[in-house]
Amino acid sequence: MALKESKKLEQANSYELVVTVDGETFEKALNTVYKKEVKKINVPGFRKGKAPRHVIEKMYGKEVFYDDAMQDCYPEALYNAAEEAGVKIVAVESIEVTEVENGFTFKANIIVEPDMEINNYLGIEV
Repeated sequence: MALKESKKLEQANSYELVVTVDGETFEKALNTVYKKEVKKINVPGFRKGKAPRHVIEKMYGKEVFYDDAMQDCYPEALYNAAEEAGVKIVAVESIEVTEVENGFTFKANIIVEPDMEINNYLGIEV
């Protein structure tokens, strides 16, 4: 998982991060999702929950587990990228997957903590 690009948007405290999740991490997430979801999938010729992953992917397409695997991967990848960029995330406005090939790349628009500077606070009386 790595930060690919970071840029500050025109809106106050908004950033756009482009983050890449490596193939190895994505494959581990796909295996985890397969093990969880295989129990719900009926494949003719196999007992319920016993169909191999490649058979399920052949029937439903190789992308059948992608959405859930990406949902598992992106929070950690996003927070690692924000830490690498030196910002602290307050909220995530949007996430858009831009590329899926031996891992995946996504673009996230985030709101970060504002920079606050207080000057001469000792002289203030209530």
